[in-house]
Amino acid sequence: MKRRTFLEYSGAAIGGSWITMTVPAMLAAAGVAADARAQAAGFRVLSLSEASEFEAIAAQIIPSGDTPGATEAGVIFFMDAVLSGSESTALKPLQQGLLSLQDDIRTTYAVESFAALDNGQQIETLQRIEETAFFNTLRFLTLAGTFCNPSQGGNRDQVGWKLIGFKGPLPTQPPFGYYDADYMKKGA
Repeated sequence: MKRRTFLEYSGAAIGGSWITMTVPAMLAAAGVAADARAQAAGFRVLSLSEASEFEAIAAQIIPSGDTPGATEAGVIFFMDAVLSGSESTALKPLQQGLLSLQDDIRTTYAVESFAALDNGQQIETLQRIEETAFFNTLRFLTLAGTFCNPSQGGNRDQVGWKLIGFKGPLPTQPPFGYYDADYMKKGA
């Protein structure tokens, strides 16, 4: 599947996620992620093993190649911040989903981790679980962390924005000329 097609379908999958974040909650978590990323701090709730696995999954969702992907955008810091804050209830199900995924990987490929699989095996594995809440939650977090405002902890160096050709938010300033209130006073 092409990256553009994937991104088009991703919006529909968010409904199957364990994450039900509001914009203020996401912004608060993103602020924590920005601080953690800037300070190269350790993870708040993810173990190094979990972070490695989730980052490998995110790298398949928005892969690197001709352009930077989720890894370069620092999505794992965003995930850790979200899972340590307002959406901490999603952490246990994600951890359990990861253990189940690793059991499947051991049975199918005789390796211990998703990150240890080759690219083709990773894609096959994710195709088997793409309708699960586990995958949809990771997909949501990957997309949110890749395309959020860089000041919010993801989208390092505006990787996500560059990927879709977004130049960033325009500065907010009042328009030149008459304001509506001034115009109405003169016209009345």
